[in-house]
Amino acid sequence: VVTTLPFIIGLLIGKYFFKFHPAINLGACAGARTTTAALGAIQDAAQSKVPALGYTVPYAVGCTLLIIWGVVIVIVMK
Repeated sequence: VVTTLPFIIGLLIGKYFFKFHPAINLGACAGARTTTAALGAIQDAAQSKVPALGYTVPYAVGCTLLIIWGVVIVIVMK
């Protein structure tokens, strides 16, 4: 539930609220999870490089938040 629910919510928000193209929506979800292998699988299935357009910004934000929250958790645990 902890890993699947945010993914499903992200897909639904991308589809209905932001009205993303399905390939870009899947690329953004792969980027938010910082999963490069998923991007490759999505591109293979779509036979297009379009999902990479949605991957870049969520990937950068996801990596940055992982670092920041890692530091915050370490500081809180002290």
